[in-house]
Amino acid sequence: MIDALIRNLQADIALLQTYIVQRQKAGFHDMERMLEALSIHMFRALSIGELVNKNQLRVNFPAIDLADDKKMIAVQVTSNASPAKIDKTVQAFETKNDAGVSLKDSYSTLYIFGFCKSSKHPVPNYCKVIDPSYFIGELCDKADEDKIQNMLNAVRRHQDYSSLHPWNDKDSLEIILNTINRNAIKHMMSCEGNITDMTQGLREISELIAKGAIRGKERAKSISDFDDQSMIKFLRDVMDAVSEIQAIVNKSKIGHGDFVAIDYAGMMKIDELKVQISKKSSEIAKLNQIDIEISPKGF
Repeated sequence: MIDALIRNLQADIALLQTYIVQRQKAGFHDMERMLEALSIHMFRALSIGELVNKNQLRVNFPAIDLADDKKMIAVQVTSNASPAKIDKTVQAFETKNDAGVSLKDSYSTLYIFGFCKSSKHPVPNYCKVIDPSYFIGELCDKADEDKIQNMLNAVRRHQDYSSLHPWNDKDSLEIILNTINRNAIKHMMSCEGNITDMTQGLREISELIAKGAIRGKERAKSISDFDDQSMIKFLRDVMDAVSEIQAIVNKSKIGHGDFVAIDYAGMMKIDELKVQISKKSSEIAKLNQIDIEISPKGF
């Protein structure tokens, strides 16, 4: 069983390598995000580290793409780890800033991961130049079917690589919570102003959770990209509550315009749903050490 899984994994990696090389030959260089995302899952499958994408926090982060700050692991991802690329990465990794500090001071291990090709080239002791064969070898040594399957699933998901989102769950959750922490949720109906503004705010919350974007501008992960099950449940609960509020508003519309006449029961139900969203938002924020507490206004 394990041998068959390994062969499948090798075949999928080879196919992906061929695809990347052919795109590069055709002049396309758009695979960086996918390789970074895939690398996060490959390192996770071997329990090497819980990497986050540094380019999410700062565009073109110097020397490295991914890192696990707790385990002090840094990763540079490239399709071809050539001698020139290796030297450039190591030099940037060791370069000190104005405060006399380098990335080498923060990370004890640097992986330079050449997904399609890696060169044998002298590197410092802290640096490891690897390619997919490194992961295959580790999987063979561990002989853990679950780890192999996790790696296989990650590689196969490249066909829809938006599902291999490189952004961190916590960072995206914080972005979503900050969007929830606005008047559309915080204001009880006794304090609510323009209902049209409220419904627009609710639509933005739903769009951000469902698509990771507001009015077409990507801001965070979509719910389908999250890995943390507690966060996924929270996001589903918010979407359900927002949908219920929207249904009450739509049911209360008069004619074909924007005029709305929500009865007392409807207003009380909307307030109840807003309180639920606020409470669950504060709870998930506290659980993940995010400094956001949503307090409804109007009670």
